[in-house]
Amino acid sequence: MSLPARLLLLQVLTPLLAILFGAVVASGILLAIDRDPLAVYGQMLRFTLTRADSLASIFFKATPLILAGLAAALAFRASLWNIGVEGQYYVGAILAAYVGFAVRGLPAVAHLPLAVLAGAAGGMAWAFLPIALRLRRGAHEVITTIMMNYIAAALVLYLLEPGLLRDPAQAGTPRVRTPDVLPGARLPSLRPVLDLVGLQIPGYSSLNWMLVVGLLLCVLFALVLRRTTFGFEVRAVAANPQAAEAAGIPLGRVLFTMFLLSGAVAGLVGLSDTLGFFGYFDIDFPKGYGFLGISVALLARNHPVGVIPAALLLAFLDRGAQGVQVFAGVPREVIAIMQGVIILAIVVAYELLTRYLRALRKREAARAEPARALLPALGEGRRAGEAAGGGGP
Repeated sequence: MSLPARLLLLQVLTPLLAILFGAVVASGILLAIDRDPLAVYGQMLRFTLTRADSLASIFFKATPLILAGLAAALAFRASLWNIGVEGQYYVGAILAAYVGFAVRGLPAVAHLPLAVLAGAAGGMAWAFLPIALRLRRGAHEVITTIMMNYIAAALVLYLLEPGLLRDPAQAGTPRVRTPDVLPGARLPSLRPVLDLVGLQIPGYSSLNWMLVVGLLLCVLFALVLRRTTFGFEVRAVAANPQAAEAAGIPLGRVLFTMFLLSGAVAGLVGLSDTLGFFGYFDIDFPKGYGFLGISVALLARNHPVGVIPAALLLAFLDRGAQGVQVFAGVPREVIAIMQGVIILAIVVAYELLTRYLRALRKREAARAEPARALLPALGEGRRAGEAAGGGGP
């Protein structure tokens, strides 16, 4: 087998073996609580893969995970740690909700894109301060983004106070939320399009076009990072920032751009819920997508397209947990342990794979060195032979 084919096979097998390892560990836990692992896994597969509502739920749950994973991966690709995806999508979601209910008189063709852009702008604005402090003052972005998460959580609570963005119609009730987003700013359902291609999902499914936006952004950023001059600069900075700067690559500009792009994508994470499912932003808005996005990015090895199967895997496990909890009586915590073990196993497996590839390249280089050393001698011998033979036939 050739070296490229062997590398490709290793890269495909590594996550599969890690998932298998996570399943083995979870099997031990299931046996410890007197459950048959094969029966539980069979129940999980039947519940998630043979029901249209489960498939729609998996794709709906995967939508914010794809965007959160892409946001984290973009920062990681430039050797930056954007731990602030959580706060950035809070700000993006509440800003999109504000544009959705406060801006009136626009047709849907303008109102919806404006609300989406507002979400991206909110996330980008919340990412500006950490990267500015990093570049100007050397403040590490891990610390500043974590602090910005707390500030974002406090800010959205403040904005939901009466007289600000809180819905006056909910006064006197325990519901703390913004007014409903206008119909022109609601994300359309994907169900009519899926019906046209013969894929029927339940009418109550909230699967919407934000999934398509997330998939397109993954492909777009993969092409930008792979095919453009800017993508080459990002790869050079990630490999060796000092060498890249010495070669004339503007280090600060690359870091600044990648971090703001990460924040802009993070601002879109909550829009599937805000503009598609709930239709408003409330005090119980879904939390934790930012930290799950880091897991997705690690599973995908920071590849923009790789975040798609990684997010689908987590969404599949989450939906499967509901099935085995209801139909097999397995505690949801077992699936949570399985998710953690799989992520840990994949990270360790990729580290081992990276070390193996490094050792393999060294061996190939050492093997090629004697051959390169023989080339000058072979050239001298050939020229001597040509001189003795009068310049050839």
